[in-house]
Amino acid sequence: MGKANIIRILNETRVYPSSGCVDEATIPLTFFDAIWIHGQLVERIFFYPLPQHYSTTDHFINSIVPSLTSSLSLTLHHFYPLAGKLIRLSPNSNDFAIHYKHGDSVPFTIAESLADFQALSSYHPHPFNDVYTLVPILDKFSEDSKPLLSLQVTFFPKNSGITIGIALNHIAGDGPSFMHFFKSWALSCSSSGAVPLLQPPPLFDNSLVNDPRGCYSIFLQDSLSPSADHKQHPVSSAPAISDSPVCATFSLGSDHIQMLKNNFYKKSKQNKTPSSFAVTCAYAWVCFVKAQGYSTQQRANFCFTVDCRERLKPLLPANFFGNCIGPGFVEEDVEKLIGEDGVLVACDAIVTTIEECRHDVLRDVEGWMRKFGAWVANGRLLTVAGSPKFGVYGIDFGWGKPCKVEVVSIAKTGAMSLAERKDEQGGIELGFVMPKAIMDEFSSLFSKGLEVLISS
Repeated sequence: MGKANIIRILNETRVYPSSGCVDEATIPLTFFDAIWIHGQLVERIFFYPLPQHYSTTDHFINSIVPSLTSSLSLTLHHFYPLAGKLIRLSPNSNDFAIHYKHGDSVPFTIAESLADFQALSSYHPHPFNDVYTLVPILDKFSEDSKPLLSLQVTFFPKNSGITIGIALNHIAGDGPSFMHFFKSWALSCSSSGAVPLLQPPPLFDNSLVNDPRGCYSIFLQDSLSPSADHKQHPVSSAPAISDSPVCATFSLGSDHIQMLKNNFYKKSKQNKTPSSFAVTCAYAWVCFVKAQGYSTQQRANFCFTVDCRERLKPLLPANFFGNCIGPGFVEEDVEKLIGEDGVLVACDAIVTTIEECRHDVLRDVEGWMRKFGAWVANGRLLTVAGSPKFGVYGIDFGWGKPCKVEVVSIAKTGAMSLAERKDEQGGIELGFVMPKAIMDEFSSLFSKGLEVLISS
């Protein structure tokens, strides 16, 4: 733990779904869930500056905390599986399910920090270990029973701020699902419980997900087989990077993104303009590959997530709660990526994969886990966490919008996080956690590349 941010725990409590919740429910897993049985936790931190009249610890404990916990209880009434656990259905089976019963709850840690709120929420590189203290630790678990969600609220009396830290077992749900819950909680809190749910309500019906190719059994076997490298995806509460990691957030303005689109349209053989997502990922991937210093004789890998709700047959409703994301695999020669037209090459490869996913999102689905595992093992993979579509900077609990949102679990997965730019419509933010030397190189490449883009 960094000395700059020593956390003082004020209280550790549990929040239960409000009265009238279902007594018990068992939700079987789909093949989309089976991918995450040994997956990493998803850890996020929302930074909220507070008005000066919120600047005392007493006010935090007596006013803010009760508002958060009561609204959380109302929200969990509708999102009750998050208070449950992932369980093994019988001692000798490899079949799992999410199980909730009356009395289950979500751990809720209340803490205080005398650190500098502005420094921890800044965009420039700063020690990751200081930020990581703001993330809760999931309860102790066994292989037969794993909790799904833990929350930590930390108050900063020094300069009046608050953070909400989340640790979520990915098997509970993907990004769109979690944002449905989190936005519902914020709405309930900001309205003093008068509006306890963001409509439409979540739909917990995994029978809607067809599995004609038997991928659940395939993925389960892949994840539990002796040859599976679980060390690549441990559910751990300790950062994977030990070389004094730093975290930083970079941004592309809408003008930068439009320039990248124009360059692609002019130079590419494809007679179409790529998405903001495609050009942003292409630019970041090239900077990342250059900063890592891969051999020019190697291939570099990139993998993004695809929301499959509207791409399955039959379609799933948007309020389906669970996992329904698949991988978009992209591979290219390092030599081409670091060349003069590297961003064009990267964007062309990403656009091609996006088009393939639109045509058939489940192509080669049986080999998803094995392919991803092989790419993780080769050490030349960049993945994506989050999405500019989540709208994280619009989530208001009643004190205003967040000044910063970080996906800190990228320290373990080696991913980059994406979010909409908080201060400009059409812009995109990118978050990274790296050893300082690599971060410095990446930062230099990122800024110099934009200078060349603007001057061209």
